[in-house]
Amino acid sequence: MGYHILEFGRILDYRDELLRTNPESTCVVKLGEANESGKAVFQSFYVCFGALKNAFMGCRKCIGLDSCFLKGVCRGQLLVAIAKDANNQMLPLAWAVMKYENKNTCTWFISLLKDDLGLGDGRGFTLITDMQKGLLAAIQDIIPACEHRMCARHILANWSKNWRGIQRRMLFWKCARSTYEAELKKNLKALSMLGKNIVDDLLYYNKETWCKVYFNVEVKCDVVDNNMAESFNAWILAARHKTIITMLEEIIVKMMTRIAKLREFANTWSCNISPMALKVLEENIEKSMRCTIFFNGDTGYQVKEETNQHIVCLRNNICSCRAWMLKGIPCPHAIAAMYYKGYEPADYVDNCYMKETYLMTYSHFLQPLNNMEMWPASTNPPVAPPVVKSMPGRPKKIRRKEAIETKKCGKLPKTGLVMRCNICKGVGHNRRGCHKSATAAASSGSGTTAAEASGTTAAEASGSGRPRGRPK
Repeated sequence: MGYHILEFGRILDYRDELLRTNPESTCVVKLGEANESGKAVFQSFYVCFGALKNAFMGCRKCIGLDSCFLKGVCRGQLLVAIAKDANNQMLPLAWAVMKYENKNTCTWFISLLKDDLGLGDGRGFTLITDMQKGLLAAIQDIIPACEHRMCARHILANWSKNWRGIQRRMLFWKCARSTYEAELKKNLKALSMLGKNIVDDLLYYNKETWCKVYFNVEVKCDVVDNNMAESFNAWILAARHKTIITMLEEIIVKMMTRIAKLREFANTWSCNISPMALKVLEENIEKSMRCTIFFNGDTGYQVKEETNQHIVCLRNNICSCRAWMLKGIPCPHAIAAMYYKGYEPADYVDNCYMKETYLMTYSHFLQPLNNMEMWPASTNPPVAPPVVKSMPGRPKKIRRKEAIETKKCGKLPKTGLVMRCNICKGVGHNRRGCHKSATAAASSGSGTTAAEASGTTAAEASGSGRPRGRPK
């Protein structure tokens, strides 16, 4: 506990060391009023490295925001902003330690993030969040012009509390991943057959925030969930149990080594397109073989796929299914038109997936820091740690999963297992609660119990007592 107090006491020195080694970075420590001993109490810590500011220039303008709880002696929450690189891998941009996540702390974080990443009023940018009320209010106040998406997985978790079932869940994801209006209406109609008012309950959540039909096509990112932020929370799980400076140091070290490894990863690419984009393109090429194409002799193509029919314009990179515009990778309908004209589909992949863009992201590096004993002498006043309120009960170490989430394997669950009685062969009870054996014992008048009537001892019936020895 003493080392925990020492690290909080030198948090201002840590900020100075970080800015000395990474001069283009932003690091802000927010302090509260002084306590009884005259020391200012720690409230929040924010950092955005200059290398990550420059790296964001090579990413799509889509940012995921999420928070996670700290699990060690350093209590509070860690709020993080995540982007995606050209290979759809996460790129943490900025993170902050705060005591609580509310409108005030989220407004403080979003304001700093806005200045560091040049978000302006948010026009042309997309932010993805869960359903935290503090973040929602802060985004509306600070960057009101941005596109705001809600994580579809969290919407499903709330909606499915009243509407369970695998079929309903599958139709929900079909609705969320619909790329054009007619497809969404078709899926909503199929969903309406599975319950009265089921569609009304789903549309209670603004469909423009979680359905691809309404997403901005300029961002070239069609994700409907916030998994990139959830991945970061799991990536730093071990560090979240440490004291504050130790935790921040571990995150920085992981980021330094990750940037170096991902830059070397580009040497393994088979072409100038990222492996993720190439995989999607190859899957779409295979699907395009099932398309029938009709050319009007000018620039229009009518492409038929099973019962669906779409219009493709290669001159403007447009398909009426909108999948090409949303993701930046040619859809099967567009690929069919390209092969009809003898064009190469890889030439139509958006620049955000190119190797040059990827290397632009990972051409900026975090600089290492000295340990605490080697920091220059400073005149910063010591900082007191925040007051931790002990909560009742045993501290939670594992997040409570939603009902729709898959459980870890390794132990056979008893879900759906039917209990059967060994005496009457009935369902819904075991031999201890068998009414048939109890009735037989009462009618005999022998004074025997239900367990004795069934041929078991009292110890066996209660499940206790010493085990029998091996018969001789």
